[in-house]
Amino acid sequence: MLFWLIAGFIAVPFVMAVLAALNRGFRWIWGLLALLSFYITGSILAADVYRNILHGTVLTTDVHHLLLNPWFLVAGAYLGLYVPYRMLAGLWVHMRRR
Repeated sequence: MLFWLIAGFIAVPFVMAVLAALNRGFRWIWGLLALLSFYITGSILAADVYRNILHGTVLTTDVHHLLLNPWFLVAGAYLGLYVPYRMLAGLWVHMRRR
């Protein structure tokens, strides 16, 4: 399973970059999904931190139940793929300008 996670982390941003190069619509979709994922992840994180401060559990490991939230995991995973995609896209543009 670990092999597939690492292989996907390497391959998926390349596929995203190729699709974005072939069709501008994909660039728009990838950016929209990243914006949505950013707000979902940030909102869940902010709500969890607020809840921990409210209950006085700041110094305990109560914040770790955040990692069991499927919305947080999916949105964070997409952001983990989007950042390498943007790095590849930036590298591609830089290399084409030379």
